[in-house]
Amino acid sequence: MYDLPILPNSFEFPVGYLDVVLADEFLDIKPWRLLSKDMATSLFYYSSMLLKFSGAAVVPFAIIQDESGLYNDGWVVLACFDGGGKEGTTGVRIYDYSKPKLSPWDNLSYSGFSEWFSAAKEESSRYKAEQVEDKDKGYS
Repeated sequence: MYDLPILPNSFEFPVGYLDVVLADEFLDIKPWRLLSKDMATSLFYYSSMLLKFSGAAVVPFAIIQDESGLYNDGWVVLACFDGGGKEGTTGVRIYDYSKPKLSPWDNLSYSGFSEWFSAAKEESSRYKAEQVEDKDKGYS
């Protein structure tokens, strides 16, 4: 996870996110993966968001990076906390690198981590089913 001094002023991670991360259990929500255990990738995408959207409180916490191309033709997709909302609320914004001119505010969003996490689990089920279908058809 990020050190607090680099985070936007008054930004706090949502409790639901902290519960998931600090539980330190294996979490299989492919194609998504949380960035909390990969500091180098976390810092890379956090700095990328700072450069793209300076002054915005956009903090990436999950990524899809599917080199197979099955998901989003291999483009990176980030789930980011939007700390710019009303105090005490942290929405989730999706930033899709395949649509670089669109900001996280123009893409899919969720009211909070719990809503995103539920959607990510459903998306994971669909993704895994597609992988099985492709494998059964002889694609790898």
